[in-house]
Amino acid sequence: MSWLLATLVCLLLIPLGALGQTPAVSRITIESSETGPGPSTHLKLVIQSRDGKKYLGENVIDSRGVETLLTALRSPVLTSPQAANLGITPEWLHQNAEFAPRNGAPNQQALFAESFSDRTTIDQVLPSCFKFLKFDDYPTMRVTVTLRNGQRWSANSDSYYAFMLPWRLNINGQEATTYNADISRAIAALMPIGSFNRDRLNDDELKLQLVDAVMTKIKNQWNLLGVESRAPGILAILQRDFEIEHAEISPYRGEDFGYVDGQPSPHENNLLASLRRSSLQGITAEEVVLLFHDGKVDGAENLAERMRPYEALALSVPWLNQYLADNPQQKVYIRFVHDRSFSTKAMQNFAADMRVLGKEFLANEVAEVQDRATLVFLDYGGYWIILPDERMILWRHYLPAGFLKWRSADFMTKRCADYNENGGGCVGAIISPDGKIQP
Repeated sequence: MSWLLATLVCLLLIPLGALGQTPAVSRITIESSETGPGPSTHLKLVIQSRDGKKYLGENVIDSRGVETLLTALRSPVLTSPQAANLGITPEWLHQNAEFAPRNGAPNQQALFAESFSDRTTIDQVLPSCFKFLKFDDYPTMRVTVTLRNGQRWSANSDSYYAFMLPWRLNINGQEATTYNADISRAIAALMPIGSFNRDRLNDDELKLQLVDAVMTKIKNQWNLLGVESRAPGILAILQRDFEIEHAEISPYRGEDFGYVDGQPSPHENNLLASLRRSSLQGITAEEVVLLFHDGKVDGAENLAERMRPYEALALSVPWLNQYLADNPQQKVYIRFVHDRSFSTKAMQNFAADMRVLGKEFLANEVAEVQDRATLVFLDYGGYWIILPDERMILWRHYLPAGFLKWRSADFMTKRCADYNENGGGCVGAIISPDGKIQP
């Protein structure tokens, strides 16, 4: 009994601050700045305690805002972004689904709404909202709290992520890093509306980044639904002979398909599809470009039959087959554009590149067998032409490139006439049927 009484007396003698009461604040300084290509901007706000009140300049502010900040600074550290702490609730997701792209068909919009409201999907994509890179955006914010007992607390951030997370804390000499958005909200509440960088401390950036992250996750489904909306039944036709890895209808252009510079609009739209067939051992996929117009895709009905000669040629080179068998990680794609593998545009660009290299003779050789040649490309940018006599030509590459069994030093590279890739170029090297570089 005497022990219990002594304990109660001791508790009564302990200062209220030690039991969790908000410590007395003497001064809070909020410094916000930003540097970049333009002029630097800096803001400094000072909150002081006088006569039992809190002043920002000459204006009295609600002391509860100060208490909220101190509570947030003393909260347990969050080592990663947490949906609940960020304010992501079912209601919040429903309200912000309106940020979805407006150019989608009804089935695409429904997919986005379903995905954006699914907490499992949100939990999967949320980390990416705090990992992306951004340039020419260098905000900083430093909040320093000076207590009457002499302690100094600070929170610093130079983050361009939502809520300027994470915060680097120093609580009277104890350092930590936290993703607690309560700190951001508490700081924003102390800053006058319109203060520099105040808008970075709310969820505006999170809304946009989360929409982008969800769209990235559902991109393949979104595109497939778009194809089905614009060309009903085309996917079922392709699925008779292929497994569809991805597909979209787009005016996008490349080295061997799409419009050319100076060509007046409207530019052609194509179905761009990556198709797989398990029977094609060693071939990762077939990259197909089929003309789309008037709600129809040309050439889809008999696509498999039309591609067989090019597949056969790609699989007919003994040394290449052996290399692919020995290097199963090497990805190889067969191209097919409209009605052939080596398209008209590919031939035009190849001829221009060979003129730059002083190898017009090679362009002439390819032109003679253009409709029977197969264009294949590797991951990391090796573009190869397979001729009917089983010779292969390394047309162009960009680094890091797949040179098959050779190295980049084995080839002489020059800048291409057009569509030149950084770190790559055009080669025009001939490989004999037995796998040797011809002089």
